[in-house]
Amino acid sequence: IIPGGASGLGAATTRRLASRGVKVAIFDMNETVGQALASELGGVYCNVDVTSEEQVDTAFAKARAAIGQERILVNCAGTADAVKTVSRDKKTGEIRPCAADRFNRIIQINLVGTFRCIAKSAAGMLTLAPLTDGERGVIVNTASAAAQDGQVGQASYAASKAAIVGMTLPIARDMMDEGIRINTMMP
Repeated sequence: IIPGGASGLGAATTRRLASRGVKVAIFDMNETVGQALASELGGVYCNVDVTSEEQVDTAFAKARAAIGQERILVNCAGTADAVKTVSRDKKTGEIRPCAADRFNRIIQINLVGTFRCIAKSAAGMLTLAPLTDGERGVIVNTASAAAQDGQVGQASYAASKAAIVGMTLPIARDMMDEGIRINTMMP
């Protein structure tokens, strides 16, 4: 299962997994592109907003009905926003703080959406018998170099990606005795 699997890094991941014989399920909001890619690769497309618990539950159920219980989850769903914490209008001098709702939107998509998919996938993986090496599954999250070196206007994005990095080790420790590996990449 690849949340955010219809474009960019997610699409590349989807293609790579499919080329290795993995049955893929794309979770994405871009129905046109997601459905086309799923059709091309013989996978399944689920239109899902990762900020919605109900949509994520529905997508996991649909994907599992079509391709079986996943052993691989690659979290690529995410977005960015370019807005300074406080900005000043160059013409009027008006000072405008960034709205907390705008900041929270990025946190909900990038961080909470990632966590939501981890929890749902890991719960499903626990129902599987371990493979001969004891592994039940693997979860890979996508953070960003911005987690350590965010740029101007990237406070929400950098915070969300740093939090993904920060939750990886505790979640890996939660799952280590269950045979589920958790890693995060920082492109």
